[in-house]
Amino acid sequence: MPWIILLAAGIVHAQTFSGSVLPADLLAPLQLVSLAVLFTYLFKTKTVKQAVGYSFIFSLAHFCSGIYWLFISMNTYGNLAAPLAASAVVLLSAYLSLYPTLASAVFRLCRPTPSIWGAILLATLWGFAEWLRATVMTGFPWLNIAYAHVDGPLSGWAPLWGSYGVALLAALCAALLSIFILHLSTKQRHWGSLVALFTVLALGQGLKSIDWSHPIHSPISVRLVQGNIDQRDKFNPATMLSSMQENFDLASLPAADPEKKPQVVIFPETIIPGFQHQLAPEFWQHIIHSAANDQADYFIGTPYAEQLANNTQFIGNSIIAINGLTPVDALYQANGVPRYDKKHLVPFGEYIPYGFRWFVNAIGIPMGDFSRGAERQANFQVGEHIFAPNICYEDIFGDELLSALFPAEIQTASGTIHNPGATILFNVSNLAWFGNSSALGQHLQMAKMRAIETARPMLRATNTGATAYINAKGELISQLPYLSAGVLDIDVQGMTGFTPYAHIKNNAFFIFVAFMLLLFVVKKRRTT
Repeated sequence: MPWIILLAAGIVHAQTFSGSVLPADLLAPLQLVSLAVLFTYLFKTKTVKQAVGYSFIFSLAHFCSGIYWLFISMNTYGNLAAPLAASAVVLLSAYLSLYPTLASAVFRLCRPTPSIWGAILLATLWGFAEWLRATVMTGFPWLNIAYAHVDGPLSGWAPLWGSYGVALLAALCAALLSIFILHLSTKQRHWGSLVALFTVLALGQGLKSIDWSHPIHSPISVRLVQGNIDQRDKFNPATMLSSMQENFDLASLPAADPEKKPQVVIFPETIIPGFQHQLAPEFWQHIIHSAANDQADYFIGTPYAEQLANNTQFIGNSIIAINGLTPVDALYQANGVPRYDKKHLVPFGEYIPYGFRWFVNAIGIPMGDFSRGAERQANFQVGEHIFAPNICYEDIFGDELLSALFPAEIQTASGTIHNPGATILFNVSNLAWFGNSSALGQHLQMAKMRAIETARPMLRATNTGATAYINAKGELISQLPYLSAGVLDIDVQGMTGFTPYAHIKNNAFFIFVAFMLLLFVVKKRRTT
């Protein structure tokens, strides 16, 4: 019976990471309740083996039903046989399940009691496991429990110690709830656990009222393009040019407000599916002419190839910035145009782990081996506004976006330049690989967390969704419908000022974890 309950709880738990599945107001409480089901069993277990089994079945159900959309990319678009695609999803889910299972095993080894101290230990181990999962072997922090809380009280803690701190507090709240549940069958109610739970939530709600940043300069008009190009057409030579043109036609549509023509147009990831030097100058002249007519800067997602001085080639998944004054020749020269190169590459999609070339060939991923971009790259500047780009799933690694918030001296081929800190963040993505799945809503939740952590607006230009404007508080201001072609015209207020998390990154989280584990060891020794 416990296995069935935990299987169901894990499936429900996975649904709390996307507002497209459940009402937004239900995500945070349902995440706490479903995780509390597992924690209740962990407090009751007598053996490590039992704790491992309970945690693994919950986590496997959670991940399989949370990242099922990988099956769509491998089977529908990669033409991998359904049994193999399903097996790949299960194997990845099993690997991801090892982290919470390890936390549960260590927790059981410590022989905790269902008490406040026990709840703190479990939450600390669970939060640390979330960080490990996001770090080991390039990391995959998708479905971090913090993301169920971007619209809830716990998000108020994110500007202090980021998503891993929020994950730890979410685990703490779930553990406190499970302690209260366990004591319901006894004569002595554990009211202290409820008091602690509501204290954490109340403090988080209070922290949400703090303005960590403030407006700088006048708002800027931005257009976000959502082309809704089918993934099968994107790299098809017969439809490639028409697919590209559809995006640029959207860019030149009349403004929603004739008085506010877009000053910046942001296109999705790789709307140009070939390298810039493979396209004729006439093509680029046409794009530059469109930008001139629109009187706008274009931020375009494209693969970019560059010959380096050491006779090697740099191949990047990139964003280039062009406008009506961009010389055509600049697109064929090293560092000829402002450019951002993706630095956190997707395994199998953008780089091939050793020994897995056969798998990439089997599922037909185009452009499998990209070069890694520099750690700190120049932000894009339009007038007084400073835009910090990121591509695809780079925005799920919160600490990697922080350096762009601060001014820096950037080394380029032509020398050192001073680059201001970002006032606006933007992400370009292509989630067409995953169809009309919960992946779109899950990614949107993570983008909200990045806005909260940095106190900067986050703009998202995607091929199929979610194309959206999120303000510096993490609030969704506007969004295009999924799987539709269109543009989102917005006025974006740039922000300046820094959250504590922007300065200290994950260090506060690490210090807390180390301190609590040390404190528990000392306490354990005194009682034995």
